[in-house]
Amino acid sequence: MNYMEQITYALSFIEKQLTEKVTLDQVASAAGYSKYHFQRLFFHVTGETVGQYISKRRLTEAAKSLAFEQKSVTEVAFTYGFDSHEAFTRAFTKRFGLPPSALRRSGKMPRYAMTERIEVPYLENIQLQSIEPVYVPAYQELKLVGYSSATHSIKDIVHCWNRLGRGVAFKNNQTRFGVLRYPDAFGLSLSFGYFAGIHASNHDTDGLESIILPASGYLVFPHKGPTQNLRLTYQYIYGSWMTHATDQLYARYDFEYYDHRFLDNNHPDSLCFIYIPVVARE
Repeated sequence: MNYMEQITYALSFIEKQLTEKVTLDQVASAAGYSKYHFQRLFFHVTGETVGQYISKRRLTEAAKSLAFEQKSVTEVAFTYGFDSHEAFTRAFTKRFGLPPSALRRSGKMPRYAMTERIEVPYLENIQLQSIEPVYVPAYQELKLVGYSSATHSIKDIVHCWNRLGRGVAFKNNQTRFGVLRYPDAFGLSLSFGYFAGIHASNHDTDGLESIILPASGYLVFPHKGPTQNLRLTYQYIYGSWMTHATDQLYARYDFEYYDHRFLDNNHPDSLCFIYIPVVARE
């Protein structure tokens, strides 16, 4: 069974649980993965955390109930797992730009913000790569300075890199790091952060954030081509290669490595590398 099929099982499980309490453990179990592995895989396949996807699906179905079935706001709120009328109204208004009572009165659906169920054909159309990593058994501690964001949206990632470019004088071929930071705990509502940085040495670090990545062994996967396709490489890593690996994940991060071989974001011959921290099983 490939990972797209397993993600499909998880999506089907989520659909059945939209009006029930659900945990990350349950969704990961439905997919046949550990929750630590699954949260990364789901994110790189769908572009959202499990919690974000469930929340958007629940609000979408809630909107349909209000507009088409004319159910009361309170009934819909509790049906889709909100603890109170007020909590539901806040989430609904933030998502759709109008309160649920207004949608119920108008009956007009905010189509632009609807999140429909992800179907199998969409997943099957995502093309995979076939790449083999190089194992680096011992990589030194990394002290980095730069800028971070609390989310992994394209907008926030670009903002991090733009801030780094404005705030630090460095050459275009200097080594840069894009660190994807996973949450320290597990849960449906957790988000992933991003850090764009460079080596801390020989730079004025005033006003910059700093992070330290511990010494580790890494699996290093090459990515060739536009950065917009990085998501496909991450999907291959966590969805295909890692399911058969003899190493296991243990850290709350991975990072992208950019040096002189990276030509620009859209160049077909650009080369960067994804470093996955691993520890060998005993």
